[in-house]
Amino acid sequence: MIKIDLTKSQKMAVQTLGKNVLVSAGAGTGKTRVLVERILHLLRNQKATITELLVLTFTEKAANEIKTRLSKGFRDSGLERACQDLERAAISTFHSFASRLLKEHP
Repeated sequence: MIKIDLTKSQKMAVQTLGKNVLVSAGAGTGKTRVLVERILHLLRNQKATITELLVLTFTEKAANEIKTRLSKGFRDSGLERACQDLERAAISTFHSFASRLLKEHP
């Protein structure tokens, strides 16, 4: 369920299905929360599994925060499988993702 305290545009980013969403905003505006809520929304509605998603951010701190919040959200939502698969999920920085991609496909 979507939290009531999301703004209209945040709710739209969370609930939009069938296309990719880019969340871009200044520091402290709720980007991490929107991303986490969107991922939880997708999984709760069985539109994807955590290992089918690519979640990219700019800093390791943000990537780790997303993983921490997702772990709690999965437990709170009873998404046991997602909790087990979280370590295999593609949640990283743009730089780490690009580096891994280049190493795997030189």
